[in-house]
Amino acid sequence: MTLIRILLPLLAGVGCAWWIDRSTATRGLLPPGFADAEWGDLRRLAAMILLAAVLWFGVFAAIGQIGLPSSIDEIDFERLSPLNLFVMHAILVGTLAAWMLLGYWRCGHDAGSVVLSQLGLRTRTGQSVPVELGIGLGAGVVLWGGVLFVVLVAALLLAAASGFENIPAEAPRMVLWMGSLPVLLRLMVSLSAGVVEEVFFRGFLMPRAGFVTSNVLFVLAHLSYEQPFMLLGVALLSVGFSYLTIWRGNIWPAIAAHFLFDAIQLLILVPTAASSAGT
Repeated sequence: MTLIRILLPLLAGVGCAWWIDRSTATRGLLPPGFADAEWGDLRRLAAMILLAAVLWFGVFAAIGQIGLPSSIDEIDFERLSPLNLFVMHAILVGTLAAWMLLGYWRCGHDAGSVVLSQLGLRTRTGQSVPVELGIGLGAGVVLWGGVLFVVLVAALLLAAASGFENIPAEAPRMVLWMGSLPVLLRLMVSLSAGVVEEVFFRGFLMPRAGFVTSNVLFVLAHLSYEQPFMLLGVALLSVGFSYLTIWRGNIWPAIAAHFLFDAIQLLILVPTAASSAGT
């Protein structure tokens, strides 16, 4: 059983990376480095292996833990370093950097132009980053209200059908711990999540893997929350961020909206809920 729990996520990561590679080729988005006559196949294989590894570790590994006692309960949060919150983001950044190097290094492309255009950071003619960020903050407020409304309705429907005892009484311990960190650190976590996750899922994956696949992977990456209502909120937000990206043609608004949502949670909602539970 343990071997299956390891192998299934691993196979899912490999299969998904292979499918994304094929989808990238079908959409005409393969980098020139993958077509190099001498090293192209090796570069492409290395990029696929990198993507498979990060999908296995960062997305599908949580599936192998379904049905097991929560590993969160084994964490000593008093000794846990806040730097652990940035490890997965650092891995995603490293993976993207390596993928871009494999795809574009020594292919006659300007590095800055490649990053902007290939990761959804280039704005359209007439757009500016400050305005796009402002649009994202405004959209984030609307999204926050909409998601909160839908989750509350879903919770009330479940309570009406099966009783309030089936509704989680508090946020996951990990989230509560994050809400107890210093304000500056909570802002840094929110900013890191907004930038890195949007660059990876909306800027990199969505053009290559498609709307549905990128959103499903985003939700699976948040399975560690271990609460259906939080996952419902994550799914709704992911779809909202994706449509925001499609509408504006870049990921800057999604970055701002994502940052705002996480900041509201960690700076206001979670500390308030923890304080209320303590009293």
